[in-house]
Amino acid sequence: MEYYQTIQNRAGQTVAVINRHLAGLQVGTTTIAELLAQSQGLNDLAQDRETASVAFDGANNDENSGFLLLRKYTLQLPAVAEGELDDALPAESDLLALLDPVYSVTPRNTEYAIKRGHKLVSALTGINTFLAAQVSPRSPITSGGKGIAELVAALAAQPGLEQVVQDKATLLKQARQTLANRARDVDRLNKRFYKKLEAEARDNPSLAEAMGQIVTESANLPGTLGIRSILQGGDDQLHILVQYENGTGDSSTANTIEWRIDGVDTDFNHTQPASPAGSALGPFAVGQTIKLRTRTRNANGTTTGSLRSLTLLAPV
Repeated sequence: MEYYQTIQNRAGQTVAVINRHLAGLQVGTTTIAELLAQSQGLNDLAQDRETASVAFDGANNDENSGFLLLRKYTLQLPAVAEGELDDALPAESDLLALLDPVYSVTPRNTEYAIKRGHKLVSALTGINTFLAAQVSPRSPITSGGKGIAELVAALAAQPGLEQVVQDKATLLKQARQTLANRARDVDRLNKRFYKKLEAEARDNPSLAEAMGQIVTESANLPGTLGIRSILQGGDDQLHILVQYENGTGDSSTANTIEWRIDGVDTDFNHTQPASPAGSALGPFAVGQTIKLRTRTRNANGTTTGSLRSLTLLAPV
């Protein structure tokens, strides 16, 4: 159960007690119908957060796919060039030296893949020009039918993919904050109704007894373990790699990650411990949509994180 759902439960319990024992009670000009409406309105905000979350995860995976494609080009094309050129020939040996700046950069992330890619474009331009100028023209450097044109296109696309990630991250943060703020507003309003009930209960034993049905404390439920990102990855690119938000969860609690496959599972039938270093789930099949969430348990109960979703694409 998430924080906003706890607030909704309390509001529902409060409204039920008022309807039975003190119908018509208001806080200022706010009626219990308005309290209930505000409480139910949290569902729409939770859906907004869910929509923003799906958009962020999609953008994050698009950017990651772009990075993987860049890394593939920048690793394979230099190897093909080395096979095509003969280092025993001075002219071709000089061309192979053009690859030295390329090899000085390891494409371990997007930033370095772009840096290596730009160096590779310069080297391939010189190499392809030489190959085309031979008496019997030789084909440009390609791997799997992909060459400098595809590399240049991938380099041009990557900054835009990164910007979309940042834009979607901002929208997700706003959606989360709006839900949290509105939930706190409902909680404050509910507490005002509860204080008025307490005052009335001093002379109303049946009301005092009924107020025991309203949960006023969180019973020290564990804090939710937050998910920072989910990416399609692994050596086969058919796993889901989960990273968790720093400062969420609690090492003294039992944290797990659970998931279901749409169209296959009817519930979250799969689970494994959630490691602070991250989790790898799968492998899955291309086209499958995986929904996942965290679950945290302590002696007082269980909380679950918000739902995340990812559809597996064909590996790069």
